[in-house]
Amino acid sequence: MVLQKFHRIAGIIVTALLLLSSCLPDGNYKTEKNYLPRDTGDGWKTSSAANQGFNEGKLNAVYDMIFDEERFITSRSLLIARNGYLVSESYLRSKEDITRKENIMGVTKSITSLLAGIAWDQGRLRSGQVIYNQIPYYFDGDRNKRDMTIDHALTMRIGLQWDQKKHTVDMFNDNRFPSSMRVVLTKPFVSEAGTEFYYNHGAPQLIMGLMQKAFGLSETDSLVHLLFDPLGLDDFTWEQHNDGLHFGGLGLHMKPRDLARIGQFILQRGWWDGVQVVSQEWLRIATTQKVAPEMTGSSAYGYYWWIDDENKAFYGKGEGGQYLYVVPDMNLVIVHTANPSVGHGYKGIEHEDFISLAGMIMDALD
Repeated sequence: MVLQKFHRIAGIIVTALLLLSSCLPDGNYKTEKNYLPRDTGDGWKTSSAANQGFNEGKLNAVYDMIFDEERFITSRSLLIARNGYLVSESYLRSKEDITRKENIMGVTKSITSLLAGIAWDQGRLRSGQVIYNQIPYYFDGDRNKRDMTIDHALTMRIGLQWDQKKHTVDMFNDNRFPSSMRVVLTKPFVSEAGTEFYYNHGAPQLIMGLMQKAFGLSETDSLVHLLFDPLGLDDFTWEQHNDGLHFGGLGLHMKPRDLARIGQFILQRGWWDGVQVVSQEWLRIATTQKVAPEMTGSSAYGYYWWIDDENKAFYGKGEGGQYLYVVPDMNLVIVHTANPSVGHGYKGIEHEDFISLAGMIMDALD
């Protein structure tokens, strides 16, 4: 299989954010209300929503809401899959967006978690490993930083300062450091590793670097192929630092259908076409609470997955309203994408509004 060549475009995301390149257009923003799934030959089986247990009247209300209500004005797509079938998909701005690669922002971290699972399954990565012992040459002289473990990095508790805007720009554009790992590890020590939760894009970069070393790679391309090749995903872009590392915390662009495929892969306990790509045990570990809501100030957190205990679900979340939401007990996957950065006074989709939307979808099951 020939994969699309990855692009090393350091700074694309930052530039997009700064220039607000995805501002709302003039005129009617949403033009496509149809949500019947299409057979595109990409491997997705399609079905009517009713045949997969949905009350179609209630599902109509879901799509009416996302189409009509201003709080969802930046929504670009909403896809629902159940029992292995794509039962609905709507590309609100244009039906041609079915082939558009969306910037999934922080949902990238959840994909990084799956890559970490491959390394864990092969014995190349262990949660208790001390990071300093693996890559001491990237650290500065502050000995306080030397106790952080892979578990701390996977749970956003590395104890280093990280300003999401300023330091993310640094990671993309700071030419003082040829290594993105150095950009992260030279940030000031602020708390003992494991004691404080700081959501950031730096910790996942450490995981990418550790996996690069564990697999003996000059770049992380081959690692990404270990996940995406078996799933038949060949049309995506994952931005890289100049050091060859893909950005572990953001920078992955994929079609909404392909993001839904990853959700279905998780529902299938890491199996795809008869191959165990990621172990069921890793998926269980990664989607089990490691950080309590009291520490995150939001939902519970696993290994780069947020956990919705009330609905027995877990999800990847990205700035502006990017979601991959998985409900194993209902055999349900929900994908929502939105403009990650907008102007005209709009801030993107609020988390509470997406959770309300997901709740309506679950309530539509008869």
